[in-house]
Amino acid sequence: MAVKASGSPLSFSEIETEFGQNSDRDLGEYRVSQTVGGLSSQPLDTGIPQSGAIKFSDFYSKRLNVIIDYHSGSTENRPSDARTKYQAGSTSGNRTIIGGFRDRISGNSSGSKVRIHVNKTIGSAVGNVNNCAVRTGSFETGTVVTVEVGSSGKIFGAGGNGGEAGTSDGNRNGENGGNGSSGLGVQYSGTTVINNGTISAGFGGGGGGGYRKVEREESFSGPVYSAAGGGGGGGQGLPSGEGGGEGGADGTTTAGGNGGQGGENNQAHGGGGGGGGSNGSGGEGGNNNDGGNGTSSSGGNGASGTHTGSIEGENNVTGSGGSGGSSGAAIRRTSGITVNITNNATITGVTNATGVS
Repeated sequence: MAVKASGSPLSFSEIETEFGQNSDRDLGEYRVSQTVGGLSSQPLDTGIPQSGAIKFSDFYSKRLNVIIDYHSGSTENRPSDARTKYQAGSTSGNRTIIGGFRDRISGNSSGSKVRIHVNKTIGSAVGNVNNCAVRTGSFETGTVVTVEVGSSGKIFGAGGNGGEAGTSDGNRNGENGGNGSSGLGVQYSGTTVINNGTISAGFGGGGGGGYRKVEREESFSGPVYSAAGGGGGGGQGLPSGEGGGEGGADGTTTAGGNGGQGGENNQAHGGGGGGGGSNGSGGEGGNNNDGGNGTSSSGGNGASGTHTGSIEGENNVTGSGGSGGSSGAAIRRTSGITVNITNNATITGVTNATGVS
């Protein structure tokens, strides 16, 4: 609920209501210096002395500090949102209360300071640009919410999968690359993001290259030439996108995968697959029909099939290349809310996208 800001003399019981009862019921025991994850020497709340003289007036307007745990353990993808961790019955792996004199205020966070601390690597989920690796969830009005990304904190969106290549039998065009997903999702208005690590979008997969089929008219007894396209490269992210068939390479957390090379069959040339975003190279086609390179906004487009030579036939078919998937965002927010971002390190991708899931 937060300690009152002013007024009648502050009582010891009002301080205990907010921060919990220490073992000796002694004001001096509230001089706390606690390390949680990458947050070192934390006071009970900002402005409360950690040594030396301490007095009742130091506690006016102070709040219980609840550290939400995205720092312990190993790398994980899309853990529970911070609100769920705040409400969980067990503190282990969910939260730490500075001072340790009580647990969080169950059911109503209003007046508390909720600090979402990320100091490990966290990935997202594929399938939708709105999918976010770390989500704040919503809190009651009057809660102070910060997202504090430590120097070892890395929040990644997932990479989109590369599109499958067009098949040489002409039964499938190059397929579109999958969309990347997003890093941080903010769902509470007024949240402050303090970034000393990495927050990154996931990037789109490259489109698959198109096939090419060319056949001499039957009265001339053929030949038939046909060639498959190259698969799209997987997008950069965590997890990274998988390459499409026919040579599309998987992405990594630091690079998009390269598109696959278009097939070759004499006069028929399959299109190269598009490179995965943000920096995968397009695959080579046989007649300058290379796939597009991946960019920060999308995977590269797959190229259409082409042909060279003299055949002009009854079954002269060009398969189209697939489009590259869109990239996610570094930071997304619920529509209509405000977010204050302090970027002291690396943010890759847009920070003002709306829609969080």
